[in-house]
Amino acid sequence: MISLDNKYFTQIIDKKIYEKNYIKYIVDSYKGNGYIKAFNVMDGLEVAYLDMDVKVHMKNMLNIDKKCIEITCCLNGQAEIMLDNGKYIFMSDGDISLFGYQTKAAYCDVTGKHFKGIRIMIYIDKFILGLNKMFDTDNFEEDKFFGKIFNSDRVIISHGNVSLNHILKELYVLPDEYNEYLMRIKVVELIFYLVSGIDYKKNDTIYFSKESIEKIKEARKILLDNLDKFITIKELSKQVNMNTTDLEKGFKSIYGTTIFTYGKMEKMKKAKELLEDKALSILEVSLAVGYSNGGKFAKAFKEAFGMLPTQYRKEKGMSK
Repeated sequence: MISLDNKYFTQIIDKKIYEKNYIKYIVDSYKGNGYIKAFNVMDGLEVAYLDMDVKVHMKNMLNIDKKCIEITCCLNGQAEIMLDNGKYIFMSDGDISLFGYQTKAAYCDVTGKHFKGIRIMIYIDKFILGLNKMFDTDNFEEDKFFGKIFNSDRVIISHGNVSLNHILKELYVLPDEYNEYLMRIKVVELIFYLVSGIDYKKNDTIYFSKESIEKIKEARKILLDNLDKFITIKELSKQVNMNTTDLEKGFKSIYGTTIFTYGKMEKMKKAKELLEDKALSILEVSLAVGYSNGGKFAKAFKEAFGMLPTQYRKEKGMSK
């Protein structure tokens, strides 16, 4: 596995286990836990399933001298990537990235959340030959097939849709029998869809400066430190000295949701913890997360967890 044996992944890998049709890479226990299952699907095409919690940054991302494209589908988690030019890009749940092989990235940080996803490496010359062989044709040519999206130093971050999510879901539930053939079909289907189904001439990737990242992270900290209050976006942007539009766009790119939704969900998570404290009444819990109106609190809690606070306490064997 060319792409998994380079310096990028060996930074976090402790050992590798050779199975019948894949290699399983085990994450070093000092650097996290989890694994990567890597399959050589066909000439020029490698697929890796990532399921891991990592405690350290990975440096020199995609430092490969071959003509290739890396596609990463983030099913769960977050990835913060700093490019060599000092700009930052982010991936979160449902995002798909495409990297050209000359993209220079200083590091990739997936330490924020459990990361689960699929990483596809396309070595273009061999893949085009394999694709023509697979379909018994000579119609596939590098420039025509990848022409819309491929620049060797290009980065694209795009959000998935229903069709892409369906393909990815099927990649995770392949039956054992004929697994390698079905995987080849589904991965090629995914590549066809990405190449033909999205207008990559319009690059919606949002880049951030280090200063902007620090301000957005500070805004998140303010929200978490003040769960007993409701802070407006206008107040938040004033506190971190960033205009509201940039703050909202940046926050959603990094944390995968709006400031309002993020703050509300964190309040409900905190409320859930507090409800397990028998010494606190439901009203006290409500006030602790900024709700002076018990009815509004109950409604918000039910929207988040599908049950009222009283029902949650009953399930936990508490009645207060």
